[in-house]
Amino acid sequence: MITVPSWPTLGEGLGFLLASSALGAAGHLLAKAGVERAGGSPAALLEPAVWAAGVLYAGSFVLWLGFLRGRPASAAVPCAALAYALVALAGRIVFGDKLAPAQWAGLGLVLAGVWLLARG
Repeated sequence: MITVPSWPTLGEGLGFLLASSALGAAGHLLAKAGVERAGGSPAALLEPAVWAAGVLYAGSFVLWLGFLRGRPASAAVPCAALAYALVALAGRIVFGDKLAPAQWAGLGLVLAGVWLLARG
């Protein structure tokens, strides 16, 4: 059996969730920028922003493992939706994406759901 040392509990794992979501959201934004720069073609794989996004995704995954530790999957995995909310908000700021009132309401519901699930 492999023994894995215990990870420090950053706010009982909440820090891992926040950091993982932030890195994942940044990765999504970099991937979007790289794809746009390449004109949506497969040449996007040659864009440095796309490669940087991959690095951020990997970092996000490592931090995600820290959040998963000791949590039931049914409560932990839906918390990944926090990254969706961060991407929507950052997309508005970075790319000027427009959000309709229903989308703002949806973001509020997602954030409320993540908060409730993360507390459990």
